[in-house]
Amino acid sequence: MKVIIPLIEQADLNSKLSEHFGSAPFFAVADMEKNSIEIIPNASMHHDHGQCTPADFFSQHGIDVVLCNGIGAGAIARLQMMGIDVYMAELSKTLQEALTRFSNGLLAKVTPQQACQGHGCH
Repeated sequence: MKVIIPLIEQADLNSKLSEHFGSAPFFAVADMEKNSIEIIPNASMHHDHGQCTPADFFSQHGIDVVLCNGIGAGAIARLQMMGIDVYMAELSKTLQEALTRFSNGLLAKVTPQQACQGHGCH
């Protein structure tokens, strides 16, 4: 299973999570079966709200799950239509914390009511 998490920095497992999915500078790609993590730049970081396209990258790279602290309704719908589950990271501060919570079954799937209403939602 491949999990992707939006980050604001590249600091391995100590990387801080971004509050916003689409405008995160980086994404961590965690392969849970291989126990590996790769941090990649977000090529779609600069976009108009609602025009986020990292989901295209995710589908091409076999991503199964997104863990995030904030995400818009449009992105949720698009990811779910692509078969990618979206979980709230429950305001996890670091990549390690988010992955540990997910691995321990402590995170819930996102509902439409949890969607951000704009970049100033946090």
